[in-house]
Amino acid sequence: MSTLTGRRRTSFFSSARRLTYAAGFAAISTVLSIVPTSAQELRPLSVGLPNATMTGSYCMFPAAMQLGFFAEEKIDIKTQQIPGSATVLQAVMAGRIDIGGGTPEPLLQAFAQDKDVVMVFNFIRRPTGSIAVLDESPIKSLTDFKGKKIGAQSLASGNILLTNGVLAEAGLNPKTDLTYLSVGVGAQALQAMRSGHVDALAISDQYYIQMEQQMGAKLRYFVGPEQDKLFSTQFFATRSTVDERGDLITGFGRALAKGMVVSKERPEACIRMMWKQFPATRAAGVAEDKQLETELAILKGRMTLLVTPDQTAHGWGSYNPKDVEAWNKFAVGGGILPAQVPKIERFYTNKFTADYNRFSTEDVIKKADAWKP
Repeated sequence: MSTLTGRRRTSFFSSARRLTYAAGFAAISTVLSIVPTSAQELRPLSVGLPNATMTGSYCMFPAAMQLGFFAEEKIDIKTQQIPGSATVLQAVMAGRIDIGGGTPEPLLQAFAQDKDVVMVFNFIRRPTGSIAVLDESPIKSLTDFKGKKIGAQSLASGNILLTNGVLAEAGLNPKTDLTYLSVGVGAQALQAMRSGHVDALAISDQYYIQMEQQMGAKLRYFVGPEQDKLFSTQFFATRSTVDERGDLITGFGRALAKGMVVSKERPEACIRMMWKQFPATRAAGVAEDKQLETELAILKGRMTLLVTPDQTAHGWGSYNPKDVEAWNKFAVGGGILPAQVPKIERFYTNKFTADYNRFSTEDVIKKADAWKP
């Protein structure tokens, strides 16, 4: 165990007059700022993101919107912020959204019940969650969390299951030794810890960075000894969507991969595209340079979890079977599952990976460089 510090159906007509009309219609769209002028039909796609708010760690989505990458795939994407991975999973399985993003813990539980869901895009390849305490906290080791209250973004957060797994391996019984409270994120979560309402937080890296950079918090972190081998947020869909709408999955993944190139190679532009696409993400009362500094810190920290040697070798969205098996084993040792999921290869796929990566990185960067706020 290690303790870390700081850290339409719409048709496009050929006449100039009708093209002008189509361009005007696209300009008022809340989702896409660039619409191809070639004749086509945009297909609706709803995607759930497992965060309460949009932050720089997800700026590859607005970047792909601003630069028209989803439109190039004939996709009209609408994203929804849905706090808690378990809630996102429920929305996908109920058919309320097409693709969901979430951490593996509730997914593994769904796999164990043979639910109709498949991971299709390996997004965050290293863990984002950890347990944080105030620097002055008397908690010095994982065993010190016995009898403590831990705050989470919501009680449907996948980080609760991850924390249970880590603490179970340290000898605690999550069912009797811990209490979880929903505290949200940002200032209210930090205040809950400062006031003693909770003793610690179990949320993701992006929110800790906000606390440290914008709110002056000094935090200490706890992670499990094998935790760094576990991937985090995945994109998933029902098996029927994978089997019947594979072209939509492919288009989503390729547009997302292009957006990830922008976030890696042009991080400041990626943040500014987020502000353009989602104006509410530009915080009122916060100096632009100060917010940009924080958002860039969030994004650059997150990119270290997205761009790994395995990703570089096998491409955006790819799965390494060994990593999936590592989660399967950890879930049992940490009490997330009573037994390993049999034939777990049924619940993830690499069949779209080659198509996700079939584009020119240089062309993506050139398009990002030509973008104007």
